[in-house]
Formats: sequence, structure tokens, C-alpha cells
Amino acid sequence: MSTRQDGKQLRVLLIDDDPAEHVLLQRKLQKANETSIELDYVADIGAAVDLVKAGGVDMVFLDNRLVPNNDFRETAPLLRQAGFVGPIGIISSDISGKYFEDFRDYGVDFKIGKDEIDATVIAFVVAEYTRDQLSETCSEDYL
Repeated sequence: MSTRQDGKQLRVLLIDDDPAEHVLLQRKLQKANETSIELDYVADIGAAVDLVKAGGVDMVFLDNRLVPNNDFRETAPLLRQAGFVGPIGIISSDISGKYFEDFRDYGVDFKIGKDEIDATVIAFVVAEYTRDQLSETCSEDYL
């Protein structure tokens, strides 16, 4: 699924200090046939916080290391403090570091190696984190 429940385009924010990663992710989204995903891009956490505060972002792909911050343990909490409640995924060239084990403690929902991102993975992540979490039988109880 690549649209929100209200039928609008899914808006994914990529935060990465390397603009080439934006181009690569755009190409991978095209291969995933996720044409109804709007991919926004910013290069630093300050711009990301501003965009999140403005609203409309559904999901975030956050590069592990952004200059001048050390890693996601500093940047992901800033997004949560700005009011972002959607899924945050950490993307990194290397996710083997021990500190990645506690990623959920920093408000992160998933982590993935940049070399693992392909059309299938993108389709899975989007489907997993944007689907209705309630079954059909109980979702009507919450309407």
C-alpha cells in the first residue's frame, strides 16, 4: 500500500547529508512501483524538525550519521520532540554497531542497511508501517 487511509499520497521524508542518497532512493521507489509516494528530502536535522512541525510527513528515513550530530541517538529524539508520531527508520551503511541494539529506546521503529534497500524492501516497509493495525472485526469499535 502506498497511500494513506484517507487516499492521499504517502509522504516520506529522507534525511541524509548526502544528496546522492536521495537520487538513489527515488530510483528504488520507481522500481518498487511506489509512484504514489511523495519523497521529500532534507540534508540536516534542523530542516527536518521544521518540516515535521509543519505537518504532513507520514514516515521518516533517517541517516544514522548527520553532521554535526553523532548518530541517530541524538537526531531521532529531536523528531519525536517536534511531535512526529509516525514511523522512523534508521538507514546506514553499517548497522552492526552494538549501539543499534537499543534503537527503540530512541524513538526509532526500524533499522536497515543502505545496501539492503531495494524495491522489495521498500514495498514491505511501506506496507508494514502504513497498514491499518486493527482487524476488520474490531476496527469498527474505535470509529
